[in-house]
Amino acid sequence: MKYIRETIRRAEYQFDTTATRFARRHPCIALFCTFIGVPFFILGAVCVLASAVVCPIAWVSGWM
Repeated sequence: MKYIRETIRRAEYQFDTTATRFARRHPCIALFCTFIGVPFFILGAVCVLASAVVCPIAWVSGWM
């Protein structure tokens, strides 16, 4: 368990370092990704997960 926790912390630290370096080198692209890319990613994930729940229910109910 401790090994898994340390691995996750290491990956998180590496991601944070890389994201910070990217944001400092490319501030305009970082702003675009933050305010345009992330909301679209979240909406897409919500759409896919909602479809994964609703489509089987619709298929079993005979609506599809």
